[in-house]
Amino acid sequence: MDEIIKFVGLKKYYMAYQRQLLDVIFRRKPVYVRALDDVNLSIVRGSVTSVVGESGSGKTTMGKIITTMEKPTGGTYYFEGKEVRGSYVEEVRKRVSMVFQNPATSVNPRMKIKAIVSEPLGRFDENRVAEVLESVGLRYSDVKDKQPRELSGGQIQRVAIARALVKNPELLVLDEPTSALDESVQAQMLNLFVELQKQYSVTYVFITHNIAVAKYISDTMVVTYAGKVFEYGSTEKILNSPKHPYTQLLISSVPSFESKKLRSPTGDVPSLIDPPPGCRFKNRCPFAMETCSKEPPIAEINGVKVACWLYVGNAVENPN
Repeated sequence: MDEIIKFVGLKKYYMAYQRQLLDVIFRRKPVYVRALDDVNLSIVRGSVTSVVGESGSGKTTMGKIITTMEKPTGGTYYFEGKEVRGSYVEEVRKRVSMVFQNPATSVNPRMKIKAIVSEPLGRFDENRVAEVLESVGLRYSDVKDKQPRELSGGQIQRVAIARALVKNPELLVLDEPTSALDESVQAQMLNLFVELQKQYSVTYVFITHNIAVAKYISDTMVVTYAGKVFEYGSTEKILNSPKHPYTQLLISSVPSFESKKLRSPTGDVPSLIDPPPGCRFKNRCPFAMETCSKEPPIAEINGVKVACWLYVGNAVENPN
């Protein structure tokens, strides 16, 4: 497989609060939020990988590291087999783009549409701007001299997508790109993403909390929780036979025609400042056992990688 992205032991910690003079004088240790903690992950070129999980699971942080908006605290990030550091960071930025969650706040409200789309190029290329605007369903002559306030939410998101595509990236990170839109517009945008992925042969990392969206658009799924990757593999395999108890509860919380009974994880998400030892889901897990107080190793079941003690040693293969 041709890997375009690889994380090895990746970590991203944020300072929980700004250190003051007294903290330095009394040598108080800094407090960190562990947004990502020891993540190992590979993304194949040309794939559509969805990253799913509850709020605060580390999804957006992962996207920002991929686009080099954030630097890892530890571990290694590889892009096309080369470690992303030093002068290579600028090279990666030329080949990776991102579409943000709220289209209205991701564009400059004072700029004209043609200037917004051409901004990543560092120059104005009318032919290229017209081409990408047409590809996302906007007529160049109609919108080029307008400002964002003159467009609808769906149109602004199309402009944001055009801006991300204008430099012809190899990988596109989509951070909840439909969550701020109406339901009918969401469906249009998802169809557009599918068409654009085929047209430009671009790799997608699609960040979402919506399992139904992930099912529709992705061929690979990454399930995250409290800064950890719990399950990773084929979207079809994970949805048809989820292995990790968290994935099972996440899927069972989605309404369907087959079942009216909904289940969702109970209890509170653990603190990312002082996470519990071992599996971070153990306090909410219906299958928790004594060994869960230790960090679970990665097991591979039917091509799907899962971090859970239920699949290690003599444990049953599927707890369902």
